[in-house]
Amino acid sequence: MLIRQLLTKNITFAVYRLPGEKLPVFVVQPGPVREFSLAQLEQQKGFVIAPFDSYKNGKAFLIEPAFVSRNRLEKEKLIALLDSFPDKEFQLPEDKNFVADRETYLQQVNKLVDRIKNGEVRKVVLSRVLEKPLSPDFDFDMFFDTFRQSYPDAFVYLFHLPGEGIWAGATPETLLSRNGSFYETMALAGTQKCNAGEKPLTWNEKEKEEQAFVTGFVEEQIGKLRIENYEESRPETIFAGSLAHICTRFRLPVTALRGKTGHFVKALHPTPAVCGLPKEKAWQLISETEKHQRHFYTGFLGPWQMENRSHLFVNLRCARFLNEKLALYVGGGLTAASKPEEEWQETEDKSSTILSVVENLRNFAP
Repeated sequence: MLIRQLLTKNITFAVYRLPGEKLPVFVVQPGPVREFSLAQLEQQKGFVIAPFDSYKNGKAFLIEPAFVSRNRLEKEKLIALLDSFPDKEFQLPEDKNFVADRETYLQQVNKLVDRIKNGEVRKVVLSRVLEKPLSPDFDFDMFFDTFRQSYPDAFVYLFHLPGEGIWAGATPETLLSRNGSFYETMALAGTQKCNAGEKPLTWNEKEKEEQAFVTGFVEEQIGKLRIENYEESRPETIFAGSLAHICTRFRLPVTALRGKTGHFVKALHPTPAVCGLPKEKAWQLISETEKHQRHFYTGFLGPWQMENRSHLFVNLRCARFLNEKLALYVGGGLTAASKPEEEWQETEDKSSTILSVVENLRNFAP
């Protein structure tokens, strides 16, 4: 009900649920959203949304917490308050995406793998868009409730920026989070489909190599800031629904990043898990190959300095809701060991994160 009410008022908002928690949090801002420089991240408070292209322009959006709802009582107060706001015409935007079919995607993978083997890059992440029809009366409240219950261990969100439409996603990848006197980040890569809670018995060399690239990249960024007293975990398997990934965790003292936090985030983005290595050359190959705009896909987002909590997540497994259609964004990391058919299947597996929830809602519809 609250999401629908916010949309009928055409108000900027984000609703999210942190990993392992149960209750969603609404952050609502009547009025225009503000853009800020990532270098000024430490001075911001609210819900941060950075597009993929923030790598080039260093800019992100901030939904300021004019109203925040964290529990049932606050939600009821917010619903009552919104009744005083005038209704405004709300319409999801039109957008034409290039939808790569299987043959086109396999051709793109082959060309990029050849360029990797020629030594131009070590890794590049290729993405594609899938489009599915969407009912005009799609229930966003029911969708988000089902979505967050389906992925309890992921960061789950839905946000609305007037003009940008509605985006939703579930991601297992932390870009930077504060936990007490430490910041935490991670190197996440490699994907296997599995039953929830069932550990893959083996990771192949391609997946291990892909994750090692990301780990080395994070180590390099920490080194550039001359931070020596940090902790690095051993690689472990983590789960996001029916998918498993390899993860290495890093802990850095908050004091070591004071005055440098925004610069560190800018240095991490985009990680090799969503762009490639070396970063600039991988970015160039992505720009040459992909015929769609990523927009907020493979950017990052999350609540920042709200109630002494700061969490930014890489925007994976996400979708944009357009006029009568859903645009799903999925991708995979390519290395010299990549096999085109397996890469296609990986994107198919990743698309199920959101698509399975949407399909279930269709089955429940009267």
